[in-house]
Amino acid sequence: MPATLARRYIFKLGANLASVPVYLAMEAILPRALGPQAYGNFSFSTSVFQQFSGFLDMGTSTCFYNALSRNQTSAALLAFYLRIALLVAAITMCAGFLALWPPAAALLLPDVPIWYAPLAALWALLTWWGRVLRSANDALGATIHSEIWRAALSLIGTGLLAALYLAGWLDIKTLFLQQYLLLGATALAFWLVAKKHWAASGIALHWRLRSRQKKIFTAQFFRYSHPLLVQALLSFIMLTAERWLLQWFDGSSQQGFYALSQKVSMACFLFVSAMTPLLMREFSIAWGRKDAAAIGSLLTRFAPALYALAAYFSCFTVAEGRTMVWIFGGDKFLAATLPVQIMALYPLHQAYGQMASSVFHATGKTGILRNLTACECVYGLAAAWALLAPPELWGLNLGATGLAIKTVSVQFLSVNICLWLASRFVPFAFWKNLGQQILVVAFLLFLAYASREVSQELAFLEGRFLARFIVSGFLYSAAVVSVAIIAPRLFGVSRADAKELIRRVRRHFRK
Repeated sequence: MPATLARRYIFKLGANLASVPVYLAMEAILPRALGPQAYGNFSFSTSVFQQFSGFLDMGTSTCFYNALSRNQTSAALLAFYLRIALLVAAITMCAGFLALWPPAAALLLPDVPIWYAPLAALWALLTWWGRVLRSANDALGATIHSEIWRAALSLIGTGLLAALYLAGWLDIKTLFLQQYLLLGATALAFWLVAKKHWAASGIALHWRLRSRQKKIFTAQFFRYSHPLLVQALLSFIMLTAERWLLQWFDGSSQQGFYALSQKVSMACFLFVSAMTPLLMREFSIAWGRKDAAAIGSLLTRFAPALYALAAYFSCFTVAEGRTMVWIFGGDKFLAATLPVQIMALYPLHQAYGQMASSVFHATGKTGILRNLTACECVYGLAAAWALLAPPELWGLNLGATGLAIKTVSVQFLSVNICLWLASRFVPFAFWKNLGQQILVVAFLLFLAYASREVSQELAFLEGRFLARFIVSGFLYSAAVVSVAIIAPRLFGVSRADAKELIRRVRRHFRK
């Protein structure tokens, strides 16, 4: 791993680790404070507008990221994308206020209080702005300062949320206010980091754009993004429709159970997500040199290891699903145990999916992603209907469990198709990788369940709920580390890489 990439990953991972308390606090506090119904309404409404802002993005933020990675001194590029961002903001907020019209609200957000709509729209917009600015800092190589700010603000946000809960002031309205403060401050910090980077490079920012520059950037973004227009539309329809079906057939409580399972899976993914945008930057630079072998080498070296890291957290969550639900949601959410266990497997292929799609984004082959999304929309919606609809409409009516099954199974299929297609034009051993995916999960699930059973048999832990959970985690971690040292290839790491890692750790502790 190049030293600069390694250093940026460490800082990004550190910021993600600092963000873990935010997710843990929200999932330990919000379900208890709001209950399944209100928590489900919050999750459903914000999800709808988040998908809508993602549709309006149409891949332009990824095009901006790739263009900025290759040309970090272009003030004209920033001026052009600011116009796109303002257009996204205007349309998103107009949609939020339009949903205050009762017929529109009844159709788009069934059984959700009508005033949620503009609040959820603003939440989605601030989330989108923060994501774009964070990726811009990655493109500029300013990851370290950006992640320090994100870590600090995440911890402050956690403290504010805990204070509201302890004071008895936490409800939907104060939750939205806390989220606005956190998301807005984070986006502002990202912008100040980028602005400082440009100032240090002697770049004078301006918002003027010559007619010729406007035509050049319009043509560039159109070539890159127009295949993604269909993909963005289909993704918006599919992801919104499946949550809408769950709301329509099963109501806000099942929505809350599914939301909890999503948040738990997101906490598992934090340890892996730090690497994917950095790898995408390296993919983009390598493709700029027309070096497909370098992309294949990065994918082969890092993808299996990141998958194994995600599997380490996911498999333990599967085995300890009931305990995780009790910790995060309390007794009112125990019905979410099975959805949480199923969705715990989602981060596995979420990591692979981001890396595989990054290959297509970096190489400009976005038409392939559009076609794949079109296929996924067909079999994904069919699966969602079959699992969510009531028996009289030819469905199994499985509620949150059904949507979790659909999400994980469809993602497994789609991501592996994407990986196989990527292996057609970059050197990557797909079938070997598929075998490793199955082997790693099977082995880690065995270790996780074995650790749970051993901890349950220890007499001194009887009746000590959290202590048994901690001991189970310790036994599981010790077993995984032991296997990783003996057979690192199982987890996608070469013995040489493992020895180098051990050497660096030893050198660190000798200092």
